[in-house]
Amino acid sequence: MNDKHNHVIEQVPVDYYQKGIERNVFQRIWHNNKLKIVLRLISGTPESILDIGCASGWFISNISKKFPKSKCFGIDIYDKGIRYAKKIYPKIEFKVADAHKIPYKKNSFDLVICTEVLEHLDSPKSAILEIKRVLKKEGIAIIELDSGNLLFSIVWYIWRKLWGKVWNDSHLHSFNIKKLEKMIQSCDLEVINRQKFNLGMAMIFLLKKNE
Repeated sequence: MNDKHNHVIEQVPVDYYQKGIERNVFQRIWHNNKLKIVLRLISGTPESILDIGCASGWFISNISKKFPKSKCFGIDIYDKGIRYAKKIYPKIEFKVADAHKIPYKKNSFDLVICTEVLEHLDSPKSAILEIKRVLKKEGIAIIELDSGNLLFSIVWYIWRKLWGKVWNDSHLHSFNIKKLEKMIQSCDLEVINRQKFNLGMAMIFLLKKNE
């Protein structure tokens, strides 16, 4: 991570997602829709689930509720968020770690989730290759981020002006479906499903590791 992005991360309150989803209707709709889509894409009960860029744990905690028999893990570079997550979600294993260098052995996870992360990274492709590395053979990955369309650009601009000033300068890359799919395929992951949601402002990919 570069110094500018580290500075952005340090401005984010540790309970940003928990309180934001509780108090702000837009955040609640956005993130709950994302959660519903992800849950629909998961088939069976994965033995092990990793959430990359888990922040303070809101998303992986809700995944864990739906899959109580699964062993759940979360990583993020935001140390304050990870400390907070450890306190309020003690059944989930959290670590301070970088998506470019995931601190787990290859073939470790049945499911890897990475939502709203790639656009913030120095090297998104390196992170996708790391996702592939830690996935078990025939393991599944779910990658989600904004679609970069005109509506999102307008909403994102307004959001940063009114409520989300902490996220100014946080997006290092922009993607659309074709650009992201090309990058994913260059990493030898199979695209099983792809779709847009939240009025086309977000896109999500269901991927499989075949080797």
